[in-house]
Amino acid sequence: MAVVLGALEGEVMRVCWGAEKPVTVRQVLDELNTDRTQPLAYTTVMTVMSRLAEKGVLNRAPQGRGYAYTPAVADEAALAVREVLRAHGDAAVARFAAEAALDPGLRDRLLRLLEESS
Repeated sequence: MAVVLGALEGEVMRVCWGAEKPVTVRQVLDELNTDRTQPLAYTTVMTVMSRLAEKGVLNRAPQGRGYAYTPAVADEAALAVREVLRAHGDAAVARFAAEAALDPGLRDRLLRLLEESS
């Protein structure tokens, strides 16, 4: 099943992706409410973050009376790639490899990324 992020889920994820360390619901709430005329409720953000953890998009670890959250995927592009792989498996990888073979620049970038990640 593909993970589809709603508008608020996307905003929450952008805050989490931009954080340098694990974040709490309160920290995300404060960031989201910075430029809002109608502030979000704590419980709204808590529910969204809990659901994102259930979907496997956020990791959470106990911290005090609540949780600290970190992204389970690096960014929106990583989330999209993960969903393509989940939906299409080896066929998606094979197609990507075929496309990379046709574009030397893409192939070189891919090889560089693979070397950096090992």
